[in-house]
Amino acid sequence: MRLIHWLQKHPLVLAAAVPALIMAGYYIATKVWPFGNNSIMTVDMGQQYIDFYSYYRQTLFGHPGQFFFTFNKDLGGDALGTWAYYLMSPFNLILLLFPQSALDLAITVMTLLKYAAAGATMGLYVKRYRGSLPWIVGFGTAYALSGWALANQLNLMWLDAAVFLPLIALGVDTLIARRRPWPFLGWLLLAIISNYYMAYMTVLFIVGYFGLRLVEARLPWRQALRAIGRFAGAGLLAGGLSAWLLLPTLFQLGQSKGTYTETHIRWTHFETTPLQQLGKFFAGSFSYGQMPSGQANIFVGSVALIGFLLYFFTKEIRWQEKLYALVFSAFLAVSLSWSPLDLLWHGMQYPVWYPYRFSFVVCFWLMALAWRALRLRPNGITVPQLLLSVSVFAALDLTVFLRRAQYAYLTTNTICLTIVLDALALVGLAMLSEGRRAFAIGVGLLMVVDAGSNAVLTLNQLSYISHSDYHTYTEALRDGISATQAHIGENDRIGKTTLRSKNDPMQVGYLGTDQFTSMMEPAAPRFFGAIGQSAGDGFVAYTDGTVITDALLDLKGFITPRLDAPLNTFLPQVSARPDLFNYNQIGQTKAFTLYDNPYALGLGFVSSNKILNTKLMASEPVINQERIMAGLTGDSSAPTLFAAAALSPMVVKGGSAAGNIVTKKPVAKQTTVTYTFTAKTTDPYYLQIGANFTDNLVSLTQNGRNVPIYDTFRDRELLNVTPSAPGKKQTLTFTLNKDSADFGELRLFTLDMSATAVRLNALKANSWHLTKRGDRSLTAEATATKKHQVLMTSIPYAAGWHAKVDGKAVQPSKALGFLMAIPLSKGEHTITMAYTPPYFWPGVLISVFALALTLLWVRFPPRGKLVDPGRLRSRR
Repeated sequence: MRLIHWLQKHPLVLAAAVPALIMAGYYIATKVWPFGNNSIMTVDMGQQYIDFYSYYRQTLFGHPGQFFFTFNKDLGGDALGTWAYYLMSPFNLILLLFPQSALDLAITVMTLLKYAAAGATMGLYVKRYRGSLPWIVGFGTAYALSGWALANQLNLMWLDAAVFLPLIALGVDTLIARRRPWPFLGWLLLAIISNYYMAYMTVLFIVGYFGLRLVEARLPWRQALRAIGRFAGAGLLAGGLSAWLLLPTLFQLGQSKGTYTETHIRWTHFETTPLQQLGKFFAGSFSYGQMPSGQANIFVGSVALIGFLLYFFTKEIRWQEKLYALVFSAFLAVSLSWSPLDLLWHGMQYPVWYPYRFSFVVCFWLMALAWRALRLRPNGITVPQLLLSVSVFAALDLTVFLRRAQYAYLTTNTICLTIVLDALALVGLAMLSEGRRAFAIGVGLLMVVDAGSNAVLTLNQLSYISHSDYHTYTEALRDGISATQAHIGENDRIGKTTLRSKNDPMQVGYLGTDQFTSMMEPAAPRFFGAIGQSAGDGFVAYTDGTVITDALLDLKGFITPRLDAPLNTFLPQVSARPDLFNYNQIGQTKAFTLYDNPYALGLGFVSSNKILNTKLMASEPVINQERIMAGLTGDSSAPTLFAAAALSPMVVKGGSAAGNIVTKKPVAKQTTVTYTFTAKTTDPYYLQIGANFTDNLVSLTQNGRNVPIYDTFRDRELLNVTPSAPGKKQTLTFTLNKDSADFGELRLFTLDMSATAVRLNALKANSWHLTKRGDRSLTAEATATKKHQVLMTSIPYAAGWHAKVDGKAVQPSKALGFLMAIPLSKGEHTITMAYTPPYFWPGVLISVFALALTLLWVRFPPRGKLVDPGRLRSRR
């Protein structure tokens, strides 16, 4: 009894605990680590965010400069934009409480806390409007486990928006009723700093919500204008106070994600139909197929949906308020299908995967209006309202049931479950009575059951990375990197032939080459593709390097899995590099063999300034690498370093060939295409494949040994097929994984290692002497032996770099469309370089000014009469 009495006094504890306990129980039942070998990591959570969280810990535990710049982002790049989008959530501080080896457990705990926080904030919203314990817990759980929240559990940084939205809405209510803008300003500021992208959607919505509350309040026009002024002023101050983060992030967006802004608006295009959207009101209405494309996830449960319908048929609510709510509801509904509005909600960019990311505001809107109506019906819904609800929900349920084949993510059982819950909700709402508390408890429990069943049915349809795969790979990689750095130091890059995530360098903390981020500058994948590496919008991966690209990008160390590595260690192979045997083997760990590249040029080296005028061609890796060598050495024309080697005519089995296109025969179990060649020298051999080989079009073996082809790329690539010894016939066998393949771009090249080594050794002799490397700065000494030379670096050019040569500021130049070069005069020089995000300091000044205005507002608040709380009909 004491516990019940205490919970009645502290209902928000239960509102937070129930959704968290439901999810914790689900994680335990599905054997999420430490209760089994599973995890909650799937798609981007496992391939991107967990590595950013490791980088977060590294930054706060000793590398604060990484807040501005990181050498772990492809070849190095701005970090502030990455922080603003991925890492500014206050919940991330939880990561600091767990050891590195338990990072996936930390993510599980953080996810549970966000579910709890969302339940608590929605519970607070209901409590502020006189909700009792069952309603507080029911609405809190339904909101925390809404369709949007579960579908985006893997996009953990977005969940903060759902946590803050009820608090921002309450801030709006306080701003109108009491003239106090501070709750609204404070929570909006926190939302912006936590994730500006979702905050943008929140701001669009909160303008509409403010309008509803203004209509409710029925203020005299003067007071209404003052309320509008307070709302606009507080919003602008929130933006100004966050300018230190927003302004440099806006610049970085202009260099990266913003370059994909849609300029062509499809005014007549509808992405889905109302009938397709109806399926999202049913439990379990999500699957993996809904991630890349699908309808908005707006499941909120039967009780909330009935309450939303009743809002428009509740006589106690004024018609003006209903009309406004109806218009704004229509706006939100059209946003879920009409392309221009979808584009607006997503900042003028169509989302790549995870459609209708803004639908958390729809969930809140449905629930806010539902509670407004249900609060006015303490003795249950009327007979006309019940008949109306039964008719509407019978039509909804029957439509979806009869069309169930159109909803691939639903089963007959899940549809029937929702129909039963709809019926129970109607009965429970009809039997409500202020004198019979048991029915209110029953409805609250029904909301909890509805939300919990939706959580189980939804998450059961997804697959996840196992704890052991993540853990064994990460620990093996950490050992391999540490051992390699013990030989080569920490100021050179390390390459590898295995890859779990393109953000491995951030996970372990070393200078690498790969990256996957929404803040990727287009120049990076353009450059990587030009030199024959895997790249696409938002990612680069150094999967198929040559001796030349290894040297240029300063891949001083290299690690590759041992043939006798422990079988329980997850080591996914991403490329074959038999030419590593020409490098210096420097040791082994349990999982990896370690190499030192004798040709690596360092992060910086002196070269001819002709590199500044060197142009790269799209998808021509052989020509481009020869051009780069000519530009660096100052040759008047590109040397012929790659020579075409002979391949035998193709031999097709299980298919038919028409020119270079091979098509599977319908009756064939397997279709293969075979080529042969014989190496005449020990020089490296590279097989050029076309960009059409992406997406696992074919598999390749060399003398029966697998030659990995990365699954995503958009330019020609050079696969290393160097034989172990010359004179032995090599058999290259392609197996078609799809119906047909075009082999027209297949070429075999051999690299003149002698001529290449001469040029690389000459460049290496002019490598700089790096005396200091900070998180966002470098100091080095270099000697230019002749005129017309530059300090060429493999560090990406960026506007935030400030360079000095012998203490005098110089303007860095861009080479190869991507890398930074610094002009040098003949002689010995000391070079210093430091990075500061562009517009960071102007942003700080704006934030200081906004802070001063805020303090003035606090000290000298505007005068006037308070609004009579009785005017706010929502407080009934």
